[in-house]
Amino acid sequence: MTWIETGIELNEDTSPAEDPPDEFLFVWACGFELAIGLVGLTIAWVVGFDARAYIDRIDEIAWRSIAIQSGIGVLAAIPMLIVIALLMKIPHESISAIKRLSENPTMKVLLSLSRAELLMLSICAGIGEELAFRGCLLPWLTALQDPTATTINPFTVGDSFQLANPSLLATAVLFSSIAFGMLHPITKLYVLVATLMGIYFAMLLVVTDSLLVPIVAHAAYDAVQFLMAKREEEAEQAQTATE
Repeated sequence: MTWIETGIELNEDTSPAEDPPDEFLFVWACGFELAIGLVGLTIAWVVGFDARAYIDRIDEIAWRSIAIQSGIGVLAAIPMLIVIALLMKIPHESISAIKRLSENPTMKVLLSLSRAELLMLSICAGIGEELAFRGCLLPWLTALQDPTATTINPFTVGDSFQLANPSLLATAVLFSSIAFGMLHPITKLYVLVATLMGIYFAMLLVVTDSLLVPIVAHAAYDAVQFLMAKREEEAEQAQTATE
């Protein structure tokens, strides 16, 4: 579960003195995620390109293409969910530390949000973070030119990633993914997992040349994790009430 994507840094020692109101938490968390995307859009504009370069413009939307890309994104979330589910079964303290985050008071408040609100928060996370890291940082790094002119880079933002210099593209994927991982400083293992997820999202963009695919995959992954955690929380509450 990408807890830090709500903008609330959770760790084993986090214990807020007072739980924030649900309405405030929902608005603040969604706003935080969208603000990340706004930062990406702004940086891209300052640098000289559009972070939405790999998203179809409204006047060019082909609904069949949108449906296909969205379907690919949903399917792409499944391997991540399976891998994380298997990872959580490993008996190791670092894994247990991540599991214990669900017991955090702030996380419990977050899970008190309605399913519709959790779905909306997941969508905001997918849009905001993918715009920043895969829409802005990845293509910008991929398009950097070698100041020594020893390496020719024919790629410019908006081109198919197939035109990019392979070594520069690999470096861009790695650095943008590490930056994505560092946005999730919950535990050392979580940073590593988030970095690997960043590489996966980046490869979705590179292979499809569509930012919508990683946006949907990201949102779908978060939505499933949130809803599963909420179901578990409700089951625990029901069991406690019957005891």
